[in-house]
Amino acid sequence: MGYKTLFIILDGVGDHIIKTFHGKTPLEAAKKPNIDKLCRFAECGVVSPVDIGVVPGSDTGHLGLFGYDPYRYYPGRGVFEALGLNIKLEEGDIAFRVNFGTVDNNFLIIDRRAQRNPEGIDSIIKEFNSKVGEIESKYGVKIILKHGVEHRGVLVIKGKNLSNKISDIDVHKVGIKAKEVSPLNDTKSARITAEIVNKIISLFYDVSKNHVANDRRKEKGLLPVNYLLLRGVSMYKPLKDQDTFYSRYQLKPVFIAGAPMYLGVAKYVGMDTIKPAGATGTVNTSLVSKAESAISARQKYDIIFVHIKATDTLSHDKNPKGKKKFIELIDQRFFSRIKDEFDIIVLTSDHTTSSILGEHTADPVPIMIYSVEDIIHRKDSVKNFAERKCYKGILGHLKGIHIIRLILNKIGKGIKYGT
Repeated sequence: MGYKTLFIILDGVGDHIIKTFHGKTPLEAAKKPNIDKLCRFAECGVVSPVDIGVVPGSDTGHLGLFGYDPYRYYPGRGVFEALGLNIKLEEGDIAFRVNFGTVDNNFLIIDRRAQRNPEGIDSIIKEFNSKVGEIESKYGVKIILKHGVEHRGVLVIKGKNLSNKISDIDVHKVGIKAKEVSPLNDTKSARITAEIVNKIISLFYDVSKNHVANDRRKEKGLLPVNYLLLRGVSMYKPLKDQDTFYSRYQLKPVFIAGAPMYLGVAKYVGMDTIKPAGATGTVNTSLVSKAESAISARQKYDIIFVHIKATDTLSHDKNPKGKKKFIELIDQRFFSRIKDEFDIIVLTSDHTTSSILGEHTADPVPIMIYSVEDIIHRKDSVKNFAERKCYKGILGHLKGIHIIRLILNKIGKGIKYGT
């Protein structure tokens, strides 16, 4: 069967020093005996998933960890969101990441995430879909608006002569007026695409502002869902067969996650995907289910990727105490089950997310690579998987694209250059 590798991505797990943790980060402060036991027999270092000094997106960070140069292979986030929600894309389709958000009567952005509460979104989309036909007929397009997890969703426009050269609406700020989409170049396709998108946004607002679902939200003390904040516009073009993950590395991969976007990145590079029962992409996800799915996948796959989202979500919510507690749950419910089940265990992250700033930063993330002793095996003096500890490890400072190469080297499939 060959060696089996488990590659765990704790989304946004890196952080900054928190005063209430006595000068430690949430990862440094967390009690994680199972992780740290592996760490004592591992090689450690730090990783810049995209490049040194570059703030990674979750999408580009994952591409880097998968061994793909994001500057060459990144199509834009919308494509990943659509693939992750099982929307069949054809070359030339354009897709957007959607935040279902809240604006006031003057289109001032009140909440980019509608309090992360999805109540009523599906019923609003249903009415929107019943009225979108007029736009589709006028422009000869097909419009797909689909809800994902919590406040997230995707918008896909299918048709000829569309353009991804249009502006985003979601600028990651509240308290400012939502802008219309505008073309970024003086082409007919960009102008028409921007026009279509603005009509879609206007229709959603008109449908939602008096919708009964928002009346129910208000009764419960929730903000209304009444606006589409779009970003990550991208045009779909499939990878060439020789660029798929298996073709590049001769390892059969599977990606296990709950949140659609991450499943979409994996599908884009040709990985099989699994969304286990109870995997929600939220703080309520089933860590046990993800562990059991990873163990079961050993029979069919050479490398099993597992993504855990909530460490990032808690950082964006500026909740370091919740993040620390969740890291401890990961250790108890996930690592306690998988620690003796794989030949190689890689643990890292796609980016740092500051619980102080509530945003991604360019700080490198920790990495450890554990391997059983009959594989090319080294270990260093690092005994605690944490940001400042891993700096002392023998792996040094890597880029995301280096990690798969290191795994290949360990299992005797290293990429040789020269004679």
